[in-house]
Amino acid sequence: MLGVWIAAVAISILIILAFIKANLRICHPNEILVFSGKKRKLKDGTVVGYRYIKGGRGLKIPIVESVTRLPLTTVPIELELSGALTNGIIPVNIQAMANVKIAGNEEEGLSNALERFLGRPLNDVSQIAKETLEGSLRGVLATLTPEEANSKRLEFAEKVATEARSDLKNLGLVLDTFKIQHLSDNEGYLDAIGRKKNAEVIKEAKIVEANAEAEARQVAAEAKKKGSVAESEAEMNIVEADNKLQVLRADLAADSNRAEAKASVAREIAKVEEEQKLEVQRVEMNKKKYEADVIVPAEADKEAKVLAAIGEAASIVEDGKATAEAVRLMREQWEKEDTRELFLIQQLPDILDKVTSVVAENLSVDKVTIVDSGNGNGMPTYVKGVTGSIVAIMEQIKNATGLDIADILRSKSRPELTQ
Repeated sequence: MLGVWIAAVAISILIILAFIKANLRICHPNEILVFSGKKRKLKDGTVVGYRYIKGGRGLKIPIVESVTRLPLTTVPIELELSGALTNGIIPVNIQAMANVKIAGNEEEGLSNALERFLGRPLNDVSQIAKETLEGSLRGVLATLTPEEANSKRLEFAEKVATEARSDLKNLGLVLDTFKIQHLSDNEGYLDAIGRKKNAEVIKEAKIVEANAEAEARQVAAEAKKKGSVAESEAEMNIVEADNKLQVLRADLAADSNRAEAKASVAREIAKVEEEQKLEVQRVEMNKKKYEADVIVPAEADKEAKVLAAIGEAASIVEDGKATAEAVRLMREQWEKEDTRELFLIQQLPDILDKVTSVVAENLSVDKVTIVDSGNGNGMPTYVKGVTGSIVAIMEQIKNATGLDIADILRSKSRPELTQ
C-alpha cells in the first residue's frame, strides 16, 4: 500500500514537472512573449485578448493560450531614391540608411505593433518601415533646394527623422537612427553649383586678397601715421609729465618748506614755553631762596629783636624801677640838710667830668705852647689861667645850682667838721 502511494506521488511530481516544462516559456531580453487567448483589461480600460512579458519567464495556460515571440532586434533599412524632386522641380538621387525596431513598451506603440506585426516576418516590418521613411524623405526633400539639402545634411536628416517617427509610432515601430549618405543629380546641377561656388570662392578669395593687401597697405600707412602721432603725443606727454613733475616737486618743496617753517615755529614756541616754564620755576626757586635767605632770617631777626626788645624793655622797666627807687631814696636824703652837701660832693666828679667832656668835645687843643717873656712868668701865668678857669666853672655851677663848692670844701676842711 505504501509503495502505491509513493509511486502515485512520484507520478504526480513527474506530471507536474512535465506540465511546467511543456508550458513554461522563457523570454529573452531582445524579444517579447505574447500570450494570446485570455482577455484582460488595460490601464485605459480597453479589453484585449492577450498579455505579454518582456524578459523573464511566463507560464502558458494550456489549451486557452498560445505563445508568439515578437523580436525587438534592430532592422537595418537602406534607402535609394532616384529622381526625387526638390524645391524648384530639380530631381536628385539620394542614398540613406536607417535603423528601426518594433516598439518595446506601450509608450512607444507596442499595442500597434502587436496588431500589425505579430506573427509576421521581419521582412514585412522592414518593407513597411522603408516605405514610410521614403514617403517622409520625399516630403521633406520637396521643401528644400538641392543646395540646402546638400549643404545642410544633418538638418535635412533630422527633419526626416522627426516627421517619420510619428508615422512609425502609429505602426508600432521605433526609428533609432537616420543618416543621409549621398546626394547627387543626373543633370550635373550640383556640379555646376559646385563650380560656381568654386568660382565665387576664387573670386572672393582674390577680392579678399586684394582688399587685404590694400587694407594691409592702409593699415601700414595708418600704423605709420599713428606711430608718428603716437611719438608726438608721447613727446608731449613726456613734456607734460615733466612739467607736472616739476610742479609736483615745487609743491612738495613748498609743502616741505611750510612744514619746516611750522616745525621751526613749533620748536620756537615750545622753546619759549619751556623757557617760560623754567622762568616760572626759577622765579619760584628765587622766591623760595629769597624767603630762605632774607625773609626767614629777617623774620628770625625780627623775632630775635622783638625778644631782645622785650628783654630790654623788661631791663629798662627794672632799671626804671631801680632808678625810681634810687631817686626816691636820693630825694629823701636830699631833703635832709646835713647830707645834701655831701651828696653834691659825691656827684662833683661826675659833674666835672661832664663839664670837661663838653669842653673837650667842643674845644680841641692839639698842642699847648707856653711863651715866656724872659722873666720866668710863663708857666705861672699858664697855671694861673687854668686855675682861673676852674674857679670860673665853680662860679657857673654855683649860679646854676646854688651849690658853692669852694665854701663846702673850706667848711669840710675845718676841724669841727672833721670831728
